[in-house]
Amino acid sequence: MDNNDIFFHDPSPNSSDAQPFKYTKPADDFRLLSLSPSSVLYLAVITPHKDKYEIHGPVSSFDQMLPKIEEIASDSPSALDKLEALQYSAPDVWGEQEKNTDFEKEGFTTFVVDGQRGTYTVLEILREQNPKVRETLPAPVYTVTRHGPLIHTFSGVGVKTKVDVAKGVAATSTLVGSFVERKDAKTAAKVTMDMLVGGEGMVSRTEDWGKGEGGGVLLAMGRGKRWEVRVQYEDEALRRAREGADTEGAGVGWRF
Repeated sequence: MDNNDIFFHDPSPNSSDAQPFKYTKPADDFRLLSLSPSSVLYLAVITPHKDKYEIHGPVSSFDQMLPKIEEIASDSPSALDKLEALQYSAPDVWGEQEKNTDFEKEGFTTFVVDGQRGTYTVLEILREQNPKVRETLPAPVYTVTRHGPLIHTFSGVGVKTKVDVAKGVAATSTLVGSFVERKDAKTAAKVTMDMLVGGEGMVSRTEDWGKGEGGGVLLAMGRGKRWEVRVQYEDEALRRAREGADTEGAGVGWRF
């Protein structure tokens, strides 16, 4: 089974109680995706130097994610060169190039966008066999992700000691899957949290769900650790509004 399939029961990476788990830079993997009529796709955007993990999707075809991929690659000359080499054939003797139709349909597995001063962003295409969600798209669905263990580090000495922001998001986050019904997403989120904190001993848990059909978040706190399971829900109109606001420098959050 390819590594771009979704594994619902793979454990989070081990982390010491003192230091967050660090993300390991992968190599490019331009293997074409193996798709079926029930496949749905996601774009995972991992930015280690910002400790961020974002999921875009699900969508029913790879070409729907190309605008976002091109946007992210646009700030990196080397990434643009790699993307062009995937999108088009090598020039013939007359300098003509043809579009790579296989790439438009089946994409890639992992694409590394190198930035300045050693920074980079990783684009991963995740694939899930989910006929119910495929039939529902482009209507909104519930997408569940998990994050943790996130490690709280400390700064200062004595009475000036303070807890810093929990770190490890880039290294410990992954997709759980998408669901048409809210109740199914809530069940999956709770089962995922049970798995994350199993064997952790004394853990404090809470959850917050939006009104109506909105998503939510499950939180768990241990000694110096935190876990999150997020349920995202937004329709196409909200997505377009959020992306437009992001372009102008404003932020519009997920609907919880």
